[in-house]
Amino acid sequence: MSVHIGLMIWKEMKTKGISVAVLAEKMAISKNKAQEIINSSSLDVALLATVSEILGYNFFSYYEKGKLFSDHNQKEIKASAEEIKRLKSLLSEKNKTIELKDKMIQNLSQTVSILEKVQYR
Repeated sequence: MSVHIGLMIWKEMKTKGISVAVLAEKMAISKNKAQEIINSSSLDVALLATVSEILGYNFFSYYEKGKLFSDHNQKEIKASAEEIKRLKSLLSEKNKTIELKDKMIQNLSQTVSILEKVQYR
């Protein structure tokens, strides 16, 4: 897999209208160092994370098509789906409980109303 990450960063910068000077300023580095980042075909993970945060874009996504990331991502998706299913079930049970309590309150209110009518006769 060949990704020129600097090119991807440059494209995102152009999309967002961010100049090399602005990137350099936000990263607290020289304009030359920022240009080196854009010219680089690979970057240190920490540096890529910083650029991702500054530009508000997940540049790691270009690498997620690889086997390691793909397997990990699939496990996360499966775990998330199972958790969503569990939470939906829990929510459904809670909603049923609330409905039953509402019906009970309604029945008790009707009972109180009937008892009050009988008392005033």
